[in-house]
Amino acid sequence: MLPGKIFSALLITLSLPACTIFKKPATPDYSTSLYINNPAHKDSTSAAVMVSTGNKRTLSRSDSLLKSKYAQYLQVPADSISNLRLYRFIDEWLNTPYQWGGTTKRGIDCSALMQRLLAEVYDIYIPRTSYQQYFTDNVERFARWESLAEGDLIFFKTIPGNPITHVGLYLGNGRFVNSASRGVTIESLRKPYWAARYVASGRLIVNKSKRVAKK
Repeated sequence: MLPGKIFSALLITLSLPACTIFKKPATPDYSTSLYINNPAHKDSTSAAVMVSTGNKRTLSRSDSLLKSKYAQYLQVPADSISNLRLYRFIDEWLNTPYQWGGTTKRGIDCSALMQRLLAEVYDIYIPRTSYQQYFTDNVERFARWESLAEGDLIFFKTIPGNPITHVGLYLGNGRFVNSASRGVTIESLRKPYWAARYVASGRLIVNKSKRVAKK
């Protein structure tokens, strides 16, 4: 039997997706692009979850609880949780088991979670694997943690010899959502495991002509 630490490390490695062929695409044209996490971007469903109380409008109880719940995860004030569409998605998928190649509630891997999240929350469509997502034309890559904003992708190298093998989505205060060996969870970039394997981040952009409006 393998020693405990070696077995744990092997288990984590096997539970994260491998890369495809290393090929960097041509430099994308950002001239007609729109940042999805621009401060001007609003949660288009926010008006639908407000309840009228005379001249005041307040959040429904369920959304107030949602804000409080994820404020605790991120260790931030509840009022800073504003993108309710994002947190409803996370809440729906939280604790879903990890499954290599999985795309459903029975099991999902990191890149499938990101693909589904970006489509449902931001109406943005990206390739299937973490490697492809890193090099896709509508991701502007950067390295500094200080530049991270809600909605940025975070890429990791968890398997030696492969440039990108894991991806998550940044939420704030050093936290990100991902699907790994413990399933869909919110993790901290400050944890030694993730800090040591961090490669870069990617800010999603999309050509206006390709943006799909939410019906």
